[in-house]
Amino acid sequence: MLPAPMRAAPAVPPSSVPDAVAAAADFRWFAGGVGSWFAGWGMNAALFAWLVAGELRASDAWVGIAQSATLWPSLLFLLLGGTVADRVDPRRLLIALHAVVALPVLLLAAGVAAGWLSLPAVLAYGLCLGTVSAFVMPARDALLSRVAGPDLMHAVTTMTAVQFGAQALGTAAAAAARWLGTVPMLGVLAAVFLAGSFAVRGVPAVAPAVPSEPRPTAWREVLDGLALVARSPQLRAPVLLVAAVGLFFIGPFLAVFPVMIVQHYDGGVDRLSLVSMLFPLGTILGSLAMRARGGIRRKGRAALFALLAGAVALGAIGLQFSFAGLTVLTFAWGGAGAVFINCSRTLFQQHAPPAWRGRLLAVFQLGFLGTAPLGSLSAGFLSAAIGPFATLQACGLAMACTVVLAALATDTLRMQ
Repeated sequence: MLPAPMRAAPAVPPSSVPDAVAAAADFRWFAGGVGSWFAGWGMNAALFAWLVAGELRASDAWVGIAQSATLWPSLLFLLLGGTVADRVDPRRLLIALHAVVALPVLLLAAGVAAGWLSLPAVLAYGLCLGTVSAFVMPARDALLSRVAGPDLMHAVTTMTAVQFGAQALGTAAAAAARWLGTVPMLGVLAAVFLAGSFAVRGVPAVAPAVPSEPRPTAWREVLDGLALVARSPQLRAPVLLVAAVGLFFIGPFLAVFPVMIVQHYDGGVDRLSLVSMLFPLGTILGSLAMRARGGIRRKGRAALFALLAGAVALGAIGLQFSFAGLTVLTFAWGGAGAVFINCSRTLFQQHAPPAWRGRLLAVFQLGFLGTAPLGSLSAGFLSAAIGPFATLQACGLAMACTVVLAALATDTLRMQ
């Protein structure tokens, strides 16, 4: 069932139509909100991994279970979050969510200070943050389409650089927990999330389009979005590829890397933060390079080659190089990730109808994060069985096979 025809929102008076300077200001406020969220997310990732692998000394399997706790809510709520982003002003939604997410952070800080740190507490915290994130991501992507301007790929590459730059800074800042302690850094994390709420306020509000007929239920719209992606080769192929990324790249990165660094490289929160920061740093530089050259024309082919390069880097990490070699390979992996992320996201946004954008972009994000908890969980148990390095080699081989299959069975190589 297709959604009801949309009637445009009331016309904006000519005096309030933003000029180029105002539009650029809107984009900067939006970028500030994105940067705040990902700085907080990067800081949280390092602190969360340290609490589980470093302070609680959890086993490989339990590290995988704990890391998947931040991702499982995506399976339940991400598509619903996309529908909500189509029905309400995503700006107002982001303002509220940035404020709400600070609460579980402060509660965890209070628990750690009181000596109540435990795996159940950390799991509950991860589920809370994952649930909020499932609504943040589609709202952010829907708002990007509003402030992007005429050059979509330029906006996407800029946002990718901001996203991973902020994430790298947040991850680096988390290393201060070694000297300041975990509780003060959790307080800083809450403040970083709250800062995003104020940044997004700078983006002008726009009334959502009003349906000329009664809209179907939210879950009906979710199913309609899934059906459209399944019917469209231009939408289906990028989603399948990002699903493979969640399964073979994101999951092992979250579950295996903390164990590998703590147990095999004698690392503390500082080394864990450093390695976690290097992937986004590679992605930043790769995104800036793409932006400088004006984008990539054959985006499908570039995306597949980038995945293949990432598979080679992951397999090489599994050869158990020195810590210096690990850092170099992780940085190179991030550079390949920049090409894939920007190309796949631009391809998807180009073919997503505007009235459906929130829920379709939620399907795209679900490809990333919906399979990541499965990847994290399976990688944790596989690492317990065969070791972390062999697990990384297996995941790299699986991704290489996926790239070959996509090149032979889909039109991805010809997508522009």
